[in-house]
Amino acid sequence: MASSRIARLLRASRRFPAQRRGLLERALRLTQQALAGNANDGDALLWLGVIWWQLGARRRGRDILRSVNRE
Repeated sequence: MASSRIARLLRASRRFPAQRRGLLERALRLTQQALAGNANDGDALLWLGVIWWQLGARRRGRDILRSVNRE
């Protein structure tokens, strides 16, 4: 998985608030591609929850993070 690329995009989204949404959406696409290749990828699921949380979908992000922690 492109975990380092996702982490860089998340860091950049904090450094460049004007481009925040676009960077988070790119990270979301990378995470979704990783999950398409392996739906049981725990790291990708964690990233997915964090990204949804940061995009403002708090309930969705929280539910994903809780489901990962239960496994």
